[in-house]
Amino acid sequence: MNRPLIVAHRAMTPGATENARSSIAQAVSSGADLVELDVRLSLDRQPVVIHDAFLRRATFGRGWVRLWPSFALGRTPLRESPVRERISLLKPILREFPDEAQVALHLKERAALGPVLKAIARHGNPGKTWLWLEHSDDVYRATRQLPELRVVLLRPAGWTPSSRHRYFEEAQWAGASGVSVPWGVIDAGLLKHAHRHQLRVFSRLERLADLQSHAELGLDGVITSDPGTISDLLTNVP
Repeated sequence: MNRPLIVAHRAMTPGATENARSSIAQAVSSGADLVELDVRLSLDRQPVVIHDAFLRRATFGRGWVRLWPSFALGRTPLRESPVRERISLLKPILREFPDEAQVALHLKERAALGPVLKAIARHGNPGKTWLWLEHSDDVYRATRQLPELRVVLLRPAGWTPSSRHRYFEEAQWAGASGVSVPWGVIDAGLLKHAHRHQLRVFSRLERLADLQSHAELGLDGVITSDPGTISDLLTNVP
């Protein structure tokens, strides 16, 4: 039995700012194996690190992310940052990413795939990069273009008993390394089914009391906003 990978959701740790460049080092030092960042495209088709399609919740900007050029987004302060950090472009993050962890990019729009793959090839390390994608065609394209990448196929409702076999087969066919499922559906049968297809199973933590039992069943990755606590609780898992 292996300890599950710890994924810092939106690069978060307690007190950190989501998707901020400074939060990456904090997440790594807290015990994160992967640091997850959300990616969208600017008006000039540059990958930028932000979760929402609109600027208002996370930043002091207004309007759609896709209607702003990258130079303007790069000057837009993040709302929760005590030092008024700004929206980050993906390229400098890839160039500066800590060697101790791996980057996990959740593409929030399909059009971002091409520019993101180009950015990874030129500025990042494909062998230490994960993508979270929602379409098997995109998984196929990514893994053929950059074979060292590891990709997780995220399929809403694909994990249900009636559709999980197709979900797992499709993920395996496309070249995915893993799938992502809700916390509450994890059981021995689902994990064994996924592992038979050579797929790792990731899930976002919802109930801390289930962590040890899910790890013992063979869960491969825990997505969390508190990687330090998860790391401490999993110290007895080899």
